[in-house]
Formats: sequence, structure tokens, C-alpha cells
Amino acid sequence: MVNNITITSSLEPLLYKHEWVHLAELSRILKTPHPTLRQHLNFFEKKGILSKSIKGRLTLYKIKEDAPLLLEYLVITEKNKLIARCNQELLLKEITYFFHSFSNTLLIFGSSVHNLKNANDIDLLITGEFNKQLLKDFEKRFGVKFHIISIKNLLDVSPTLKKEIIEKHLIINNSEEVIKWMLKN
Repeated sequence: MVNNITITSSLEPLLYKHEWVHLAELSRILKTPHPTLRQHLNFFEKKGILSKSIKGRLTLYKIKEDAPLLLEYLVITEKNKLIARCNQELLLKEITYFFHSFSNTLLIFGSSVHNLKNANDIDLLITGEFNKQLLKDFEKRFGVKFHIISIKNLLDVSPTLKKEIIEKHLIINNSEEVIKWMLKN
């Protein structure tokens, strides 16, 4: 189980990028030695999830956007990212648990993704109708402040905001829907 989580986390820096990324850059981002990371990436290349290109001494990788099981691997990767962050910050675990009672598509984005304690507020994108009083009660009980962006559906998000969300996000609800939206140009 731990090995599978480690392997899927190697996809994280490649998510939603349309350009090739060098092995050394991936190794730096993930803080993983080249040989270990190369094994993980080769696993995904064999599964048809990644493309690999060798140019001289450079080894480059990119997500294959037409891979049949891409969505399933990306959901696992996103869920592993959320679980890892929840294990680091108990407040995030409480927030995630609270929002799982909502049926809305919901994600956290911006600076609070990396550190809730230092964030002035928690940027939250939520689709559809929701109980605002429940949110206010949660804010009061846990001493947090949500900055809520409420939209009818994900297609209402501006390109600028979408780019910011893709850069830093944690998907709380409806992972498949959010991932499909992020993959669209």
C-alpha cells in the first residue's frame, strides 16, 4: 500500500501540465532520488499513462492525455495528496470531514493548500447551493475564515482563476468532475 501511494505521488508534478518536464526537475520537486523516481515513471510509461522523450542526456516526461486509465490514476493521485495533507494538519482533516457531508463539487485552493496556519483565510470553490449557516457555524467553532467563491458549475470559472486553482489545490468532493475540468484547455 505504502509503495503504491509513493508511486502514484510521482505523477503529482506532471498533473495538468501540457509540456514536457525534465527528470531532474521532477526529482527536485518530489525530493526523490533520480533512480527511484525513474523506476516509478517507467512504471507509468509501461501502463500508458506517461510519454517519455530522450533528447541527448535529457529524459523528459509528460502525461498522456488520451490514456484510457488516466482519470483513474489522477483520482488516486489527488486523493493521496489530500490524505497526506490531512495527516499533516488536523484542521484540514476536520474541514475535509465537514465538507464530505456536502454533495457540492468543492475544492480548496491558493496559499492555504500548503499551510492552513499561516493563511489569512481558506479559499474555497464550491458549486451549487449550500447551507451558508453551517459554514458560519464551522468557522466560529474552529476559528477559521473561508473566502468562498460560489458558482453554478465549473465552466463559470475564469481562465485566470482556473490557472491559479490548477497550480495549488486540494479536491474535497467530486474528484472526477474537477479533474476532467482541469484537463480541458
